[in-house]
Amino acid sequence: MNSLDKEHKSKDTEAHSEKQNNVNAELENAKKIAEEYKDSLQRLQAEFENFSKRTEREKQEYKKYLNASLLEEFFPLMDTVSEGIKHAEKANNKEMKHGFESLEKQLGKIFEKNGVRKIETRGKKFDSNLHDCLMTTNEKEKKDGDVLEEFQKGYTLHDKVLRPAKVKVNKRE
Repeated sequence: MNSLDKEHKSKDTEAHSEKQNNVNAELENAKKIAEEYKDSLQRLQAEFENFSKRTEREKQEYKKYLNASLLEEFFPLMDTVSEGIKHAEKANNKEMKHGFESLEKQLGKIFEKNGVRKIETRGKKFDSNLHDCLMTTNEKEKKDGDVLEEFQKGYTLHDKVLRPAKVKVNKRE
């Protein structure tokens, strides 16, 4: 092999090596871009899954309290029924009392079925989240902050207060 052939072969090898380096660099660049797209797609998929889960939670929460305003419409009716029971007792009218108690029981079942619960007051400690204090009194034989009397029933729907109970609270001086 002559020197011209060797030189030509050396240039061919260099050119081939340079081409190979360029191809390798392009391949590495393409791999890097593909990996970035893959990461981006995985993040987008995770965000979409989180969005779907959050939307489902919000939908369930919305359904949970959907009937709240409708159920609140029945509170005055329940108050009237309770008053009817008291008046029937005062008048010693057993039939009227029985009728009002039946109505109260039916309304109570409707409330219970829909997640409405009465707020307990008798013998309980005053809780500003559940009770609305209308009056205070000082009874020495009772503990400070005890609920002494209920003026109006309060109700919760699941964990949300729809109407606080209106009460009288013992306040020791």
